[in-house]
Amino acid sequence: MKIRVSADLCCGAQRCVAVAPDVFAIRDGFNALVGAAEDHVVPAPLEASAVRGARACPERAIQILDDDAG
Repeated sequence: MKIRVSADLCCGAQRCVAVAPDVFAIRDGFNALVGAAEDHVVPAPLEASAVRGARACPERAIQILDDDAG
């Protein structure tokens, strides 16, 4: 599974970090994926955490992608 954060949509509410700090972090007041450049491959043990973080986002700035999605 991959995830992507839209910088244009992120409002910095930090709800993703509150529920999934192992996947998300706040950098410069806005969301950043921990250790990610762009689309971030989520290790299998962290997939449920990533989904919870995405669902917590009030702006729906976090997309869950299939492994082969672009």
